[in-house]
Amino acid sequence: MDRFDGCEGTAFGRRPTGTVPDPVKDLVQDQLHGLVSARTFPCLGARSALASGNYLFNVYEDMESADSLLALAEDLRHFAGVRLGMGDFYTHVAAFLEPRMIQDESVWERQLWGLLQRLHDIDESPWDDRFSTDPTSPEFALSFAGLGHLVVTLYPGANRFARRFAWPTLVFNPLEQDRAKFPEDEALLRFQGRIRARDARLQGEVNPALPKTLDDPQAPGFSGAPVTSDWRCPLRVRANPPEKP
Repeated sequence: MDRFDGCEGTAFGRRPTGTVPDPVKDLVQDQLHGLVSARTFPCLGARSALASGNYLFNVYEDMESADSLLALAEDLRHFAGVRLGMGDFYTHVAAFLEPRMIQDESVWERQLWGLLQRLHDIDESPWDDRFSTDPTSPEFALSFAGLGHLVVTLYPGANRFARRFAWPTLVFNPLEQDRAKFPEDEALLRFQGRIRARDARLQGEVNPALPKTLDDPQAPGFSGAPVTSDWRCPLRVRANPPEKP
């Protein structure tokens, strides 16, 4: 299977290898391929991106490490510059070696949004003006380097089978690709319906954290963990990007 491995250099540009050894990166990537390429894995977009190699991939040391945060930010900036040459479905996959054990989904929720907040805090680019800065809006997307993303996560303690993976992993999916491939709401809804039907066959029910209609917000589904009706997104979006030193 072809890979788009941003760590080792491709037509999209050579990326820093960081401190994680290449054999470890290969192990994590191979296991991710095994999960996503499984016949019963629900997400058809992820299957397409990984099968075609239209993704940037890297493994970082620790979700709470400043060095890992800076490396992830650099890779996301690179991804924002090359994604339009990557095919119909394209994505950035960020896996972490630490923390190893995440069995409490509320802990994962805090760790995820903590990382996304720190990522936002160092972003020097204006928000992608195609998307809302309000996490309660159905038009919200997490913007970084001027590109709005839907974030999907995998982690060891996930209740959802399709989200359960040995290494904490964030998948950054630019929402622009949905608008480009499915310009009509009806086509997008049909595609989402196919994915949710597959998810229900695997789990017994569709993930209740996901938006039920196009008028519901996406942010509650980022962590994959169950959320209550009074859930509030912890992300605090600033008015302007930070000043460059």
